[in-house]
This record gives sequence, C-alpha cells and structure tokens, in this order.
Amino acid sequence: MARWLPRLFLILATLVLAWAIPAAPALAEEVPPLDARFCVTPPYDRLCATLPYDQTDFDRHFVYMILVKGAQDPFDMFSWQAFVALNWPADASGSPRAAAIGQVPAAARVWQGFQRRDSVIGPDQASTACGAAALPGGPSGALLVDELEQADGGVLIDQARNFVVYDTRMNAVAADYIRSAGLDTRAGQQAFGADKAVAFPKGRLPDAGATLPGAAPTVMIKTSWRLLADPAEEARFLTVDGVVHVPAARSESGKDSCLPARLGLVGMHIVMRTHSGNGDEWIWSTFEHVDNVPLAANARAVNSIYAEELFPGGCQAPAAPPRQSYSFFDPDCPSCRTNSSAEGDWSWAAAPPYAQIAGQPARRGSQLVRCWKIFESTAAVNRRWQRRLAGTVWANYMLISTQWRGADKSPLFEHGEVPRFLTNTTMESFGQSDPNGTCLGCHAEATTAAGNSANFIFSLRNAR
Repeated sequence: MARWLPRLFLILATLVLAWAIPAAPALAEEVPPLDARFCVTPPYDRLCATLPYDQTDFDRHFVYMILVKGAQDPFDMFSWQAFVALNWPADASGSPRAAAIGQVPAAARVWQGFQRRDSVIGPDQASTACGAAALPGGPSGALLVDELEQADGGVLIDQARNFVVYDTRMNAVAADYIRSAGLDTRAGQQAFGADKAVAFPKGRLPDAGATLPGAAPTVMIKTSWRLLADPAEEARFLTVDGVVHVPAARSESGKDSCLPARLGLVGMHIVMRTHSGNGDEWIWSTFEHVDNVPLAANARAVNSIYAEELFPGGCQAPAAPPRQSYSFFDPDCPSCRTNSSAEGDWSWAAAPPYAQIAGQPARRGSQLVRCWKIFESTAAVNRRWQRRLAGTVWANYMLISTQWRGADKSPLFEHGEVPRFLTNTTMESFGQSDPNGTCLGCHAEATTAAGNSANFIFSLRNAR
C-alpha cells in the first residue's frame, strides 16, 4: 500500500484543482441543465430518435477522476440518449418511425437495421445454414443469432434451463470502413500492413458556424437474449422473433439446427467512437434488464480497487435477496455456487429446455450475482430515464455504467479507464471478479487476424 501513497496524494491534488477550474463559457443557444437533456437536439426535454454523435461536455484538456462530482453524468446521459435512439421503432429501411419509443411494440428497432458481424467479416455460417433470404435478421425478418457462448467460452443458462444467445452488429459507418480498407478478409488485413493504424471513423457534431459538418460515429452493438419459455414474461422485455443457429458440433442431433424462438433482451453493449472525450479509445456503455440478478452480499464500489484480492472467496449471494423472479438467480438455492460456468461439455437439445451439460439436461440455471455496485450518480440517472419511460418495457432496463478514458494510464488505472471495472452480468458473467474485468482494458488487446492492433475491435480477428 505504501508504494501507492505518492500517487494517491497526486490524485487528491488533482481533485482539488478540478474544483478550481472555471466553468465553460455559456453557449450562444440556451441549453437546459444536463439532467434535463433527454434529446441531443431541441427541444431537449423530449425523448427522441436522434443518436448522439459526440459527447462534448468532456474537457479533453483536463484529466478527470471519477471522484470529481458530476464527472460521470455527461457520459451516462450520453449512454441513455444512445440507448433510446438505437431502440427506437424502425421502418423497413431501418430508419426511425414517427411514433414514440413506447409505441408500435412489434416494430423492429433501429439497431436491427445494422449489419450482422458475420455478414461483414465472414464466413456467415448461420445465413448459409438457415437461409439468408428468408431470415435476413433486419427490420423485415426474424433476428438470426448464432453466438452461443461468451468471450471466455462460458455459457449462461437461465432459470428455465435455456442457454442465453448473443448477437453482434455494426452500423454502416463501421461496415463501410472495414470493407473499404480491405479488413473484411485475412488477406486484406495482411495487405493493410502493420505500418498503418486501423482507425475507425469518429463521430463529430457540426461546429458552431456549420463550416465543419457533423459526422456519424462508428457504432458497435452486442446484445444478449433469453429464450422466453413463458408467454406471460414477454410484457417485461423487448421481445423479437428469432432463429438460433446451432452448429452440428453443439447440437445433440449432430446436425445443424435452426431453432425458432421468442427472444427477450437481457443485455446490451453500445460502443461508439467519438471525436471528443478521449474518443480514440471509444465510449463504452452497457445496459441490463432489471430482473437479471441481485447484488452480491460483498459487492464493492466500482472504483474500490485498493485490495490485493478483490473478492476473497468469490462474490457471495445475498443472505436475504429480494423475493422477486430473477432470470439468473434462484433465491431458494443458498448452497448453489455463484458466478461459475457450467462444468462439462455443453450442447443443445432438440426442444426446450435446451441446455445440455455432458449429454444430460442441465439440473438448474446459472447462479449469478452482481459483484460491482452501480454508481450512486448512475443510479440517479437511471431513475430519471426510467420515470420518463414509465409504461414501456424500456423502464425495465438500467445502465450499469459508461466507461471512458478519464485518467492517466497507471498501475491503478491500467488504461486510464473510468470507472476502473465494468462488466455485464449476461456477457461477462464469470469474469466479474477478474482484476482485468474492464471493457476498455480487455479490448485494448484486440488484434486483427493478421496480428496487428485492431483499434479495440475484436471482430476483425474473425476474418478468413
């Protein structure tokens, strides 16, 4: 601990300086306080389908620390604005409809018009197996999903003993850059060379005089889905008709399977590269459904990092969890081991419940708890947005946090990420207590299939 004291004194000094920095000059246009800006364009007090292109409340000349009061708020509001815009009901072209977000519940969402990762960086085995023409996975068709495991190879099982499935998409800005740079194939990545840096386009707002036009950001989306076994559950989730591609190697039948399913959204990563806010390292937002998991009995504050071991003995189940129905926690199983991936080879049965472990039906679902507390300020932002979204399924979702580079890189903040840790219980279920459990830190190691830096995007390594 002693070796950290000089740096801690430096941090405290930085915080004192933060309070002394004068406020930014007022904008020519009257802009309401940050907590009233539900839309990024006037009128600001409404929910809207306008995607934020940048996060300009960030002062890139100052090194923020999360302890500075209010430093996180601009990023969390940015996350919610993006979440609402991307989940706005869309028409057949993927453009936002004139309806409000809570209307037309059966409509596709804006992000469904984004391109599937494997349709850009193939091979697209799911479309080949299940029929690309019949199942485009866009606004006019069923959601075709084929990601069956998490990044670490683990599988998540809900309390109905069905596997959670995943979908990764990118907007046209990202897809066009990948194709134009030749990064969609291994040969193209090798030809791209190690002397050039992969650099996805940054979002930018137009300048005050409109001499420099705005530019849409690169946007990457990853979603996680439950297979809803009970129609009564559907009222609490964004639901879509889906088709799950199960390859022969993971199917009990030994054949490729295309399983129709009603899917309920339980998690969403939104990753955007912006001009401001140290956008070179992107802004990382992650959302979850409020019914996913309870908070661990020994949960830590997300920047409480001064410990040799973060969670001795693991993240523990609460002694008396709220009596509610969780998707990934059984309150009647106090002896169940928490946050552990299923042991044994896994496969899909031909009919629900689909989860098979070592050739036998799973005995129970995964027992998950949340290891990291949600910031008090983030929880306050969640409450404001949930009140505005009351009466819609979107009030059942919450922002876990927004990660951005707001500190100098150091042993305490490995990549300068703030907050220091960020995991989604449905996507990084079994790595929450990992000392490297950080979106930015993990993706900083992303490389292309050719072995060069991939500008934080792991998807490029899938190229063949």
